[in-house]
Amino acid sequence: MPSLEPRIAALEKASPATEGRVIIRRFVSPGHLDAEIHRLRGDGGELWTRQPGETEQAFIDRASGEVKRNEWGIGCLASEDV
Repeated sequence: MPSLEPRIAALEKASPATEGRVIIRRFVSPGHLDAEIHRLRGDGGELWTRQPGETEQAFIDRASGEVKRNEWGIGCLASEDV
């Protein structure tokens, strides 16, 4: 019978993290303070692009759940829309 460890590891990697915090750096420019986020980049080089029809909050939640976190459970995302 195959070992369960690889399956458990795959499930843990796929499920969103429930602990820790995510810091989002949102860059704005004069006259565009309310501009929505369409691209986010993680400190580890990961890149997320907002899907058609996806709300901004759903996009942020998706990226926050997938971002790589440090040993203290903190993930960092930066907007790339400016």
